[in-house]
Amino acid sequence: MKDFLETIRILNGLPQNLEWHQRRVDTTLHHFYSGHHHSWNLLKCIEVPAEFQTGIVRCRIVYDAHHINIQFSAYTPRIIQTLNLFEVPAGYEYGYKYADRKVIEDLYSRKKDADDILMMRNGWLMDTSIANIAFEKNGRWYTPSIPLMAGTTWKRLVSAGVLIPRPIHQDDISNYDSCRIFNAMNDFASGRFDPDSNRDSTTGITIISTGH
Repeated sequence: MKDFLETIRILNGLPQNLEWHQRRVDTTLHHFYSGHHHSWNLLKCIEVPAEFQTGIVRCRIVYDAHHINIQFSAYTPRIIQTLNLFEVPAGYEYGYKYADRKVIEDLYSRKKDADDILMMRNGWLMDTSIANIAFEKNGRWYTPSIPLMAGTTWKRLVSAGVLIPRPIHQDDISNYDSCRIFNAMNDFASGRFDPDSNRDSTTGITIISTGH
């Protein structure tokens, strides 16, 4: 059976948005271990060491129904200045957060001089290698309606009405005013850039033509 992954933001010793991670763990185990009635109680499992009680810390959990491994590390945000568009392989699905990310890592390895990739299926936008993405138009925020991975932050913001899911094609990028990249470790307020001009004077992020 496969291993699964959770990455949780720890702020000053406290796990953030833990209920959304717990939901995903419960849903994953119920799907893959239908006859197994045990789930991991993340609140009880996560014991933040004294040396990680201050600031932003990355909590990485690898688990299945029978084993769980939890590691903590200091968190340094990845600076994203360029995204290279890539088509995902036909038939590839990542609806559950598998620890095995070989397909995504292979695409990432071919990003050339870009800092990250922006994945698509038949030209319809999905995710970067590590985050979901949203585009702003006239003060409203829209996010690809069928992401490769509907992350916990994606689900939380959609549920709260902050994000509106809709199909977004690569040809539509220039129709939006700005964009944000976000995941469990990065606030939605970060990662904004202007896709119309392809470069924002503040963040300097550029969307590059389709990768090969």
